[in-house]
Amino acid sequence: VKTAASDVLVALARSHFHFVMSELQSHLKAMGKVPDETVLLTLGKMAHSYALRCIPFVGMTLLALRAMLSQVGSGRILRAVCSVLEQWSKGVNAYFSSQEQCPFPCKGVAQFCEAIYPVFRYAVVNWLGCKEEKDKQAVVGAVAAMMGVLLHEEQYQKHVWEQLFWLLHQYREVQDTSQVTKSLSYVLEMLEGVQTPIPQGTALAISTAVHGQLSDVTKEPGLTRKAVLSRCIMLQARMCPKETVVFLHSQLSSGSEASCVVALGLLGALAHADAPPTREKLPQVVEAVQSVCNHPSAQVRRAVLEFIRELLSSGSQSCWAWDVVGHIFIEFSRTSGRLVAGGLFAWESQEDGALRALCMDILGSLDVSLRGMTKLLWPRLLQYVMPAQYSGMLIPLSRCLRALVERQERAGCKEEEEEMDAIDSQEQAQLPAPQTLLARLLVVVAAPYLSGKRAVAALQLLQALHSRIHRALGAVWATKIPLLLQYLEGEVQLGREGLEGREGGRK
Repeated sequence: VKTAASDVLVALARSHFHFVMSELQSHLKAMGKVPDETVLLTLGKMAHSYALRCIPFVGMTLLALRAMLSQVGSGRILRAVCSVLEQWSKGVNAYFSSQEQCPFPCKGVAQFCEAIYPVFRYAVVNWLGCKEEKDKQAVVGAVAAMMGVLLHEEQYQKHVWEQLFWLLHQYREVQDTSQVTKSLSYVLEMLEGVQTPIPQGTALAISTAVHGQLSDVTKEPGLTRKAVLSRCIMLQARMCPKETVVFLHSQLSSGSEASCVVALGLLGALAHADAPPTREKLPQVVEAVQSVCNHPSAQVRRAVLEFIRELLSSGSQSCWAWDVVGHIFIEFSRTSGRLVAGGLFAWESQEDGALRALCMDILGSLDVSLRGMTKLLWPRLLQYVMPAQYSGMLIPLSRCLRALVERQERAGCKEEEEEMDAIDSQEQAQLPAPQTLLARLLVVVAAPYLSGKRAVAALQLLQALHSRIHRALGAVWATKIPLLLQYLEGEVQLGREGLEGREGGRK
C-alpha cells in the first residue's frame, strides 16, 4: 500500500509538483527524526522523474538529511537515504549540463558542492565499511553520484580520486559487481564532461580493474554488463588515449589467452569508435595487434580477425595505408593448409572451419564505398585471385572486385581515378597480367563440379574485368557470359536439388 501511495504521489507531482514536494519536505524535517522509509524513497523517485524541478529544493533536502545522518545505522533506512542522495546528486549533475532548460534562477556550482560535501564526508567515514550486501550496493551508488557533483569543483577533486580507488576495490568486496560498473561508468562520464585529466596511476588502476572483470573466466560477464565495462574503457581512452593503448598493448603479451582476447576486443572497439583523441593512436594499435597475428591459440587469432573487421569498417582515413587485408588471406590459407596436408584422411576441426568462415565473412562484408577503399583494396585483392590456396575465397573476392570496378566505371568518378593514380608503381607491377588472370578464371569456370558457386563467381568477375583483359571483349562478353551464367546457375540449382533428393532418400 505504501509503495502504491508513493507512486501516486510521484504521478500527482506531474501537475501539482510544489504541493507534493512541500508535503514531503514537511515529513523530512519533522522534529529532526528519521522519516518513514516511504517518504525517503518517494523523494528519490521525485528527483529521478523531475530532476530540474527539484533543483530549488536541493539545499533544504540535504540540510534535513544532514540533521538525521547520525541516527541512520544500516538496513532499509540506510538504503532509502542512499537512494535520495544518489538520485538528487544525479539531478544536480543533470542541472549542470542543461541549466538553460531550468526555469529557476541559475545557481553556482560551488553552492551545490558545498551542500553535498558534508554529506559525502559523512558517508565516506561511516558507511564505506558496511557489511550487508544490499547496504554496500546502495552506498556505492550514492557515493559515486556525489563524486560526480564534486568533480565540478577543483578543490574537491582530490577527495574524488581517493574514493575512486575505494570504488574499484568494491569489485573484490561485493557479490554483484554490476552496480560498481554502472557507478564507475557514471563517474567517468562526469569526468569527460568537466574535462578533468585522470592522474596516471588512477588511469592504470581503472584499466586493470575493468580488464580484470572482462577477462575473469570464472565469472563470464553478461552482454549488458560486458557492454558497460567496455564503455568504461572507451570513456577513459577519450581522456587519456596514450595510457589506455599502452595498457592494452601490455595485455597482448601477458601470456594469458583470456587477457589477450579481451584486449583485442577493446582495441577493435577503439578503432571503430574513431574518436579524435584515439585516432592518432591507431598506428600504435595496429602495430600492437600485428604482434599476435601468429598466436597459436585459435581464440586469439579469431579476435585478431574481429579486430580487422572493426578497423576496416571504421571509415578512418588514417588506417588505409595498413595492409591488414592480407592477414585475412594468410589466416584462410593457414587453416586450409592443414586440411590439404591431411590428404585423403584429412578432417576439418571445428576451430579451423570457423576461422575460414570468419575470413570469408569479413571479406564479403567489406564496404568498398568508403573513401580510400579503391587505393587500399584494388592492387591487393587482384593479387589473391591467382594463388590456388586462396580459391576458397573467390566468391567474396569476386564480389569486392566487381563492386570496385563498378565504382571506377561510374560516370563522373574523378575521385576514384585519383585514388587509382595514387597506387604506387611497385603495387602496379605486382598486378597479374591480363592473360594470366584470364587463364586462371577460365580454369575455375571449366571445373564447376568442384564448386558451382565458385565457377559462377569467376565468370561474373571475368565479365566485370573485360576491359582490363582486352578492350575488344566488351561487346562479345555482354552476350556470351550471361548465357554461360544462366547455364552454370542452373547447374548449381540442379546439383543442390539432387543433393537434397539423395538426403531425402537416405532418410
